[in-house]
Amino acid sequence: LPTATNSVTPIRDNSPTIIAQTPTPQPSQAPATPTTPPPQVPAPQPEVLFPNPTITIDGVPAAPSGTVQPVAPAPPLLPRAVAPPVGDIAVSNINAAASVIDLGSAAVIPRLSLREAPVREVLSLLARSAGLNLAFVGDAGGAAAPPGGAPGAGASGVSTITLDIENEPVQDVFNYVLQLSGLQANRRGRTIFVGSRLPQAARNIISRTLRLNQTTVANASAFLATQGAEVQQVVEPIEREFNQQTGAIIRETRQPAELRPLTVNQPAGSTGALLLRGLSVSTDERLNAITLIGEPRQIEMATSLLTQLDLRRRQVAINVKILDVNLLGTDAFNTSFSFGIGDSFFSVDGGNGNVNYGGTRPPSALQVQSSLVTPTVIGNPYSGANSFLNLNDSVAISGTDPGTVLIDQRTGTVTRLADRGPLNFFTRSAGVSGSPFNAGITDVTLATDNLITINADGTINATAGTIGTATAALPSLFQYPKRFLASLQAQITSGNAKIITDPTLLVQEGQTAGVNLTQEVVGNIKRETETSDNLTTVTVTTEIKEAGLLLNIDVERIDDNGFITLNVNPRVTSIGTLQDITIGDDTNRIALLNVRDLNTGKIRLRDGQTLILTGIIQETDRTTVSKVPILGDIPILGALFRKTERQNQRQEVIVLLTPQVLVDSERASFGYN
Repeated sequence: LPTATNSVTPIRDNSPTIIAQTPTPQPSQAPATPTTPPPQVPAPQPEVLFPNPTITIDGVPAAPSGTVQPVAPAPPLLPRAVAPPVGDIAVSNINAAASVIDLGSAAVIPRLSLREAPVREVLSLLARSAGLNLAFVGDAGGAAAPPGGAPGAGASGVSTITLDIENEPVQDVFNYVLQLSGLQANRRGRTIFVGSRLPQAARNIISRTLRLNQTTVANASAFLATQGAEVQQVVEPIEREFNQQTGAIIRETRQPAELRPLTVNQPAGSTGALLLRGLSVSTDERLNAITLIGEPRQIEMATSLLTQLDLRRRQVAINVKILDVNLLGTDAFNTSFSFGIGDSFFSVDGGNGNVNYGGTRPPSALQVQSSLVTPTVIGNPYSGANSFLNLNDSVAISGTDPGTVLIDQRTGTVTRLADRGPLNFFTRSAGVSGSPFNAGITDVTLATDNLITINADGTINATAGTIGTATAALPSLFQYPKRFLASLQAQITSGNAKIITDPTLLVQEGQTAGVNLTQEVVGNIKRETETSDNLTTVTVTTEIKEAGLLLNIDVERIDDNGFITLNVNPRVTSIGTLQDITIGDDTNRIALLNVRDLNTGKIRLRDGQTLILTGIIQETDRTTVSKVPILGDIPILGALFRKTERQNQRQEVIVLLTPQVLVDSERASFGYN
């Protein structure tokens, strides 16, 4: 059997090296084939002087001469599909190369050829060539490979390697062997420690504590665990007891803290790279700090990963304008006229015709049925009207003028000096007038006499009387004249819009904000009756609903290109009608609500772009016609005997959203622009 030998040539070989080059393939030439002379082209025959057309008989009538046959239209060409635009993506690269051992030597190995050489001897040879010492430690079984065996492990369990290297620095070759064999190494002074699993005292281990700003230590440690780090989470179980009716926390009990390891489980045969295998991670939720313990290269990679995770979430200021547009259009056409002839009076108003004859309106059926005598008697409809004094007519009423009585206290006698006489009173008339601007006297206050008194001591006292006053007022009753009166009314009205709310909401990425402008109303009443052991229990439950505006904005994502992905859900509820419901012996009133709801789903807006949400519409179109029978159907002239009213009501809610992304950098100005 041939025996494998290891040869080491420490002398530089300066002989030129010939590298075989593959010749460029040349196009193959086709084999020569015998050529065939081209056929002889016959000479053209002379043209016939007389035409010789071809006649085909198919039984179809020939088309008339001069008729252009229709050409089939070409199908429309559809535009090509256009791919959606792609924005810029933030890219961050981390150097994931393994750490290297610095031998401090620039020596170059001219040529090294090894075949299945033990790794320990190869590393010892390379270390001596760099002038360093090597301390090697194997595993418990004496093998120099990590659990599972390194590539190139022989039958004896000792890791071997095959090399064929020329003109390479000794430091690079040393690190190549370490990386291929999966061994750990650390240099201290002039000695290099190498082993499958070095003790902690022989490894280069550092500790670094990071206090995170935005992300939580739980999320950060879980992310590091996906890269192979060994995480020890401190978990403090909490037991809470809630009130079943109110949902409030009654009691909270904290259990002793527990340690729960969190490590990725890599399936057998998986080739995925776990850069942080061998790194220990511990967390502190109180300070939101995370501690990394491991080799410097792993600490640097873990720090770079956490720096990318601890970015601030963007914020956006969303200005929301909600407009309630009430477009109310009313087109009304109405005519009214009246005239009187003798004791007759005719009136037409709003398509309603009335004719009165005899000077007094006839009583209604209800007045006739409620009267005890015939003709019908009713209360005076003008009892509350003003009555005017007629200064040109008076009536004398006896006993209204006071007499004179003498009382003598010295003798105790009473003597009537003058009897009571009549006084004249002005007559009153109802304030009915053909002109509503003629005033009349409604009341008169008479003057009082002057009084002269002679006292017992001979002194005289005189008291002046008061001057009378008169009160005048306009007549409260107006009588229409009998001449012809007419009126034409045409009216067109329109509504307007009003802004319900105009808030500005500051929302962080991944959060939800809302506007609530509502009023609580009674929407439903439930009555439950339960009878048990001759005892009846009645339970009345009132359901409270909200009428007004509800607006929820969910900001899902704000990307690096200034686009905001959000979800808007406006809900406008108004009180429609009030309805009385009877429950048992009680009558309650509830409100029926008109609901207008819109859910946009996920939409994307650019920074500063305004979104207009419309379509929340409630439209009503109504036409009302009142007319006098027969007369209102006459063409043209029938418009004088009918009333037409067209009403178009359109209620629409319009939502305007304008997002503005806030800049949190140090160069940002105050507030938002």
